[in-house]
Amino acid sequence: MWQDPGMSTDPEVRRIRAMRLRAQGLVPQAQPWADPADVARGMLAMQAQDAAGVRWALALRTADAPTDEQVVADLGKGQVVRNRPSRGTLQITAPEDMHWLSAVMSVRANKGAVRRRPALKLTDAMVDQVEEVVRSELAAGVRTRPELVQACADAGVALDNGQAGHILRHLTEKMTIVFAHPTPKVDSFARPEDWITERREPEEPLAEIVRRFVGALGTVTRQDIGRWTDLPMGSVDAGIEAASDWLERVNLAGSDYLVLRGTTDLTDSEVDAALAHPLLLPPFDEYLIGYGSREPVLEERYFERIVPGRNGMFKPILVVDGEVVGVWTQKRTAKKVTVTVEPFGDMNAKVIRALAEPVAAYGRFLGREAELAAIR
Repeated sequence: MWQDPGMSTDPEVRRIRAMRLRAQGLVPQAQPWADPADVARGMLAMQAQDAAGVRWALALRTADAPTDEQVVADLGKGQVVRNRPSRGTLQITAPEDMHWLSAVMSVRANKGAVRRRPALKLTDAMVDQVEEVVRSELAAGVRTRPELVQACADAGVALDNGQAGHILRHLTEKMTIVFAHPTPKVDSFARPEDWITERREPEEPLAEIVRRFVGALGTVTRQDIGRWTDLPMGSVDAGIEAASDWLERVNLAGSDYLVLRGTTDLTDSEVDAALAHPLLLPPFDEYLIGYGSREPVLEERYFERIVPGRNGMFKPILVVDGEVVGVWTQKRTAKKVTVTVEPFGDMNAKVIRALAEPVAAYGRFLGREAELAAIR
């Protein structure tokens, strides 16, 4: 244990953590995810506003532990795609899921975008004209944001930074365009039909969203589903009902959760095994942000250590015994990465020794020698 007096030893809290870690593929052999595309498919969608961080999130959950270079290659080939299927948030999905998820979950974001246009001095006619110019420009191939803005200016539609950002965001939300190259210094875009080669339409999209979301996150509440999908709660309830054959309701540590049938039957040794290894997770990892309530994995008093000033920017997190117990930073050179851990409380010698493996794994991912700096 790490060991802080506030850490829960409640066996049901530990079971919640173990179920979530296993569902998210953060326990070895818990999920059959052979490559990043399998991970994206299994997770349904993963937040991706931190491009480097989400590549680490994908690698952590992949059985063969790919390097950053290998994950970038998969992104570059469109085997995993990045766009805004829900809440206007950048997310990673499997290619065949991006269209239908966006159609179902981006309705509120699109309506919100329309309401913001007058404040930006944008008209619907301007947005339509920009869409036409952008689509025409992308017919010739991938273009960067500055190139698209210049093409609009050449066509007689001069856009300031706020207007350009708003329209390009709107076009990604409605799947008119998608994000292209995976390691951009500036955003680049493509037409979906050029970048995404696979597409499917589920017969019951609400049921599939609920079933796969519950399966990916392990234990969730009705409110978690509504928050993550940005769907009206009536639609959430319809999805839960449609997916009821796959779900069961359980009460753990005083809270009611939805879980996939058959996933609660973990032995104590399986719970212990799931919680046995510390993890260095990236910013915005679904283990923390995929749920409305952070209570089972993080004490609220520490939240501002992760999101200073609650400004929406998450730091990378340290997980021990399934609990978020600190943050970490890194310093890179051409050949080496140095990881500095900042725990929220005291850490015993056993945990400090155990950090050697996740630090080494991160070094292997980057193709660099790795070392753990002194604990702050």
